[in-house]
Amino acid sequence: MTRTHSMLLSLALFLSCVLGLTATRASAQQEIDAQGRGSMTVQQCMQSLLAYGRWYPNPDYGWVWQPHDVQPWWQPFSVGEWIVTQDGSPYWRSGYPHGWATEHYGSWFYDQSRGWMWVPGNDWSPAPVSWRGRDGVVGWAPQLATPPKRNPTVTSACEQPAFAWIFVATNRLMVTSNFVAAEQDLLARDVHGTWSPSAHDSDGVLSARYPQARNANFFDATQCLGAADAKIAFGAAVKARGGTLQGPPITFVRSVRQMGSGRVQNARLPVYAPTFTGSPQAVSNTFLVNPPAQRIQRAQPIPRAQPVARNAPVQRAQPAQPVERAQPVQRALPTAPAAPATPLAPYEAYTYQHESLDRYHSDQYEQLRNQEDQDATVPPYPGFDMSQLPAWQQREMREQQANAARNRALLDARQAEHLKESESGGNAATAPASTTTPAPTTPPPTTPPATTPPATTPPATTPAP
Repeated sequence: MTRTHSMLLSLALFLSCVLGLTATRASAQQEIDAQGRGSMTVQQCMQSLLAYGRWYPNPDYGWVWQPHDVQPWWQPFSVGEWIVTQDGSPYWRSGYPHGWATEHYGSWFYDQSRGWMWVPGNDWSPAPVSWRGRDGVVGWAPQLATPPKRNPTVTSACEQPAFAWIFVATNRLMVTSNFVAAEQDLLARDVHGTWSPSAHDSDGVLSARYPQARNANFFDATQCLGAADAKIAFGAAVKARGGTLQGPPITFVRSVRQMGSGRVQNARLPVYAPTFTGSPQAVSNTFLVNPPAQRIQRAQPIPRAQPVARNAPVQRAQPAQPVERAQPVQRALPTAPAAPATPLAPYEAYTYQHESLDRYHSDQYEQLRNQEDQDATVPPYPGFDMSQLPAWQQREMREQQANAARNRALLDARQAEHLKESESGGNAATAPASTTTPAPTTPPPTTPPATTPPATTPPATTPAP
């Protein structure tokens, strides 16, 4: 009995030593990782984001941020790709130069007059989104911000409205986006936001996602997923692409430049994720003031230089000619100054924006109709009750109308704000905090339910102002 007790005691001491050594190594590794990440104050991060967007005061969240001149249909986590890391967890590789901060820290909320707005936060996450899914379908949406001044309520992790979700087929979950085009498109927009509705994404999330109007149906047909369920969905997606479940380990770097494009390098995933310290300063008229936006001149093409032929024969020098006496210089007549490039007038910009929005809605309608034509042979998801298909498609048409009405209202609100700002000569960030409205759980009905329109007739468009 004594010998058995001695053996158990020795085993317990051995296990405690092993566990203690493991904990010490884990603690040391965490300390090394923290040192590798570096540090940055929240206010320094906010200042760096001025190059890519604007800050607005909000009565509930304080300073909130939005990228420059985004389209009315834009939403976070829509340009990028998912990467499975070493432990099987997903990591979001953003396609925007500001994505290392705005799509890994903080949270988002939807403002009825400005669209999606970012709220700064100190905690870093490889994938700060919520998940929904079922057999054959998976979707994600940005985690919503909770107003600090309001009493927290018990809500679901998947409380985002239907239009906030991005649903894709499970086998299209692992896709590649055109990052270079996304960044160039973001940086090339002028102050009037003359964006194009076409997507610069040949084989990425934008082309892989289902039509947004189908979100209303998928929202009810899917279930809220936890982190473990999301890992299972990614495991199935990786297996479908013939990959392995063990991805690259995350390696923290000290700067955005070291992170580069964020692609896997030398079997490691470089990530810039500094430790944030401090908190945002309270809203005031002296912090993060956005200067009035300058009107962008239309660029003039620069003529290309003519190529010089290689090994061209050298011309022999000619004998010098006698120098004639210089003639008196005639005074040149004053010339008219060169006319600068014509800036884009606000009316032209607004007209272009409405035309682009109408083309986007027409493209969405056509994409929805093509999707519905495929439903007869390929059901929306495995196990779908085909007797419910007419009601399923009618609801999508109503959702398409609601999406179009919400986008037009958002564009009109932005244009009215910009016009008021131009007339007053001020900027929105120094004005008193405006009241904003969080996203409703369901889009408000803007038009009465309509019957399914003819297949060849696109939805009516709003004439340009």
